[in-house]
Amino acid sequence: MRLYGGKIIRRNLDRRISESREFRDGIVWDVNTAERYCRVKIQGSDTYVKAFYPENWESTPQFLKPGNVVRIAHPGGNKARIEVVGHGFLLPTAVPGGSGSPTPATAGDAVITDCTLSPSSPVGMSVIVAPGTYRISGVIYTLFGMVMDRSDLVMDQSGLIMDEVGGTAVFDAASGSLFRYDTVCVGSDGVIDVVKGTNFAETVDPIPSPPLPSADHVSLGWVLIYPNMTEVTTADINRVFTEPTASELRITIGDQNLAWGESTTMVTVAVYDQYGNYKTRGGAGYHVDVDWQSGNGTLNGETGDFSFYMTYIKNMIYTRGGLDTDVSPTFYFEESEVGLGNGAYILLWSDVGELGEDPVLMFGY
Repeated sequence: MRLYGGKIIRRNLDRRISESREFRDGIVWDVNTAERYCRVKIQGSDTYVKAFYPENWESTPQFLKPGNVVRIAHPGGNKARIEVVGHGFLLPTAVPGGSGSPTPATAGDAVITDCTLSPSSPVGMSVIVAPGTYRISGVIYTLFGMVMDRSDLVMDQSGLIMDEVGGTAVFDAASGSLFRYDTVCVGSDGVIDVVKGTNFAETVDPIPSPPLPSADHVSLGWVLIYPNMTEVTTADINRVFTEPTASELRITIGDQNLAWGESTTMVTVAVYDQYGNYKTRGGAGYHVDVDWQSGNGTLNGETGDFSFYMTYIKNMIYTRGGLDTDVSPTFYFEESEVGLGNGAYILLWSDVGELGEDPVLMFGY
């Protein structure tokens, strides 16, 4: 009869060894992102140790940079491979006569504090830049607040507050049909500049990115300049382009108050995209239902509910009845294809300056 106790014990020890991990702290010397490893030095040694970082890390972690301490281990007792497993705890001391300490990586160009963009007041094709600090080539600069002798600022603007404005950026006029990104940046000289992007059509693929800042400048943000734009709003700052879509059914009344001697007014129905431009629809166009909710008179000759098609805009004439019993009309317009809707009303005044009857507002929203 053979005894297997010794073999069982050895297998148990082998299993424990394979499951064990030997941890050490090392100071990062350099990082090879292409091959996903770094070189570190451990306590008491001036020899470089190659430590890989796991494949399941989607990107190089922020802490993995020269001069930082990381924890390394032999996974599963495998002496042939060393891996970085996280932050270290103890900074190894340099070996006498060794190569010293690693050179820390130079921090990238970036905004450190504030330097935010906001619309000018009154609004126009410009933005205000807040004071703050920023870094270029490892040097930190300060964008100071406005002072009384700033020749580049008009001091009577309501949006300019002492010490709260670092400067302004003005953009060129928008195209009538194309988009572009303009980048706002500041240089080591403290001057704010605008890098004008290239115009692009809504159908271009791929959509270009905001332009890079000029040399020795850092980007503070960008503005999406869209067709026929005349003012920059908060929504346009750091706005990402999206394909224009039908976003609003807008109703415009030429004269919303018809005096007794005024019998007609223009009613305009139009579809706009998210950028405030007309949005055309192919084929038969948009199908609009008109719900005449109250009042009298005629709209394009109709006295009740009706429907019509339009490519993007429709002009109609409302005509009042001209009677003492006139009731101010209310309408609700709804586009059946894209589901946009909006209401409108017209006030009819009598011959003595009174409303024939108040409109009944029943727009359904």
